[in-house]
Amino acid sequence: MKKLFLIFLLALCTVVTSFAADNIRDMFANGSLEGEIRVFSFQRNFDKTTPDRLDNAAGGLFYYRTAPLKGISFGAAFATANSIFNDDDDAVYSLLAKDEDGNHKSVTRLQEYFIQGEWFDTVIKYGAQEVKTPMFNIHDIRMLPRTFKGLSVVNNSLENLTLSAYYLTDSMGWSDDEFITLSKAVADEPGGAASISEDNHMAIFGASYNIPTDVLKANVQGWFYTMEDVYRETFLKASLSKKLGEANIYFNPSYFTQKSQGDELNGESDTYQYGFGTGVVFKGFNITGFYAKTGDDGLVLPWGDDKVVIQQVLASGRAEEDVYAARVAYDFSQIGLKGLSAYIFHAEYDVPESTGKDQSETDYNIQYAFSGAMEGLSLRARYADINVKQGGEDYNDIRFYAIYKFAMGKKK
Repeated sequence: MKKLFLIFLLALCTVVTSFAADNIRDMFANGSLEGEIRVFSFQRNFDKTTPDRLDNAAGGLFYYRTAPLKGISFGAAFATANSIFNDDDDAVYSLLAKDEDGNHKSVTRLQEYFIQGEWFDTVIKYGAQEVKTPMFNIHDIRMLPRTFKGLSVVNNSLENLTLSAYYLTDSMGWSDDEFITLSKAVADEPGGAASISEDNHMAIFGASYNIPTDVLKANVQGWFYTMEDVYRETFLKASLSKKLGEANIYFNPSYFTQKSQGDELNGESDTYQYGFGTGVVFKGFNITGFYAKTGDDGLVLPWGDDKVVIQQVLASGRAEEDVYAARVAYDFSQIGLKGLSAYIFHAEYDVPESTGKDQSETDYNIQYAFSGAMEGLSLRARYADINVKQGGEDYNDIRFYAIYKFAMGKKK
């Protein structure tokens, strides 16, 4: 697989433009290549008996798209995460896979391979593909994003309105090297069935509408997810903002429901989460307050999500949980340091004693995006301090990122 990957990459290095093709030869010759080279280091240190985790990895993502021929195009992507300078005395974090002995293992895989048609403002894609919906998405928080198999249809024929539909059958997680059924991915979640034979699929329907008004900038979206013998979900969200002088204020409420159905592969559940993020952007500062409330059961979301509060480590979603959070971010370009930004993000996670332990997390983040001759390169450092109350085990989480993004030709 690695040799195939290198041959593929070298062959595509000559690609420099992308236009609609007149024949099959031009379809491939006028394709485009883009991607990211990534070097990450993730470490988690515990105060008591839990083994520390550490992954150092280098690799990236490489996407090739053919030019369209009569609306039809093809896409393929390779992904690789390679172990560098790791000590097997440290537990695997999840940037990398585990070998038979539980040690760090590199991953190289086909991330995408699909055929796509585009006609009448509608894009139809079939095959392995990255999916980006609120409660089912690539969840790009490790070396490699999640990817899925299935069919997607996205229509933009009506002004300001995007309609989406998906039918998905399989998935690969952050460090998998082969697809597994969505049923198995659910069963592997906490509380899931120990063994399964079902082959159930996910259907997704969504609409996103930009409200045409001069009073404020407004988007509303609604999504419905259903998976036979597992659960059905609804997700509603509004993104509202208004400029007042030099300030921009915003309010982003959301409401989510999740209810088991059929044979309840992952157990009986009927729950919800609602909440909001609201704040102001002013003179480089972005100050946000959050509140989230989760219902009687915890959320089961194995494929990425748009929870109300998402921090470096913790996120809202435990049964009967209330979360209160605040984030202060600053863009240093306001004082002449273009590309530099930072934030501090603190949250309190409160649950009844019968559900679990209260927790808190404080995040510190700084990042820099280069410009000029080094445009495309970015560096980021993050530190999270997690306190587990009522005698729980505290820990910290440290992450470093170096990413270089590149593109050759125009992606279609």
